[in-house]
Amino acid sequence: MTSVPQELVELVRQAAPPAAEVIPLSWNYEDEDYTVAVVIPDAVDRVETRQLQDRLIEVVMDYDDAHDTFTVCMVWHEREKTHVGLL
Repeated sequence: MTSVPQELVELVRQAAPPAAEVIPLSWNYEDEDYTVAVVIPDAVDRVETRQLQDRLIEVVMDYDDAHDTFTVCMVWHEREKTHVGLL
C-alpha cells in the first residue's frame, strides 16, 4: 500500500469546506489505491453533506481518471471519528 499523494489530498482539501479535516488514511477497504476521510462538523446537515459528497466524488474521479487509480473518499461527521478509529 502506498501513501496518498499530496496532490490528491490538496484537491480534496480544496473541495472540502474550510472547517473540514482531510485525513489521508494508511489503510484501504479492499482493492483501492488510496483512501481519504473528510471529517466535517456535526452541525453540517444531510443536504449539505450530500452536496459535499457529490463534489468530492467528482474531484476524486477526475484524479483517478488522470492517474489510473481508484480512490475511496469518505465523509464522516465529527461524532463518527471515534467509531471509525480516527482518534
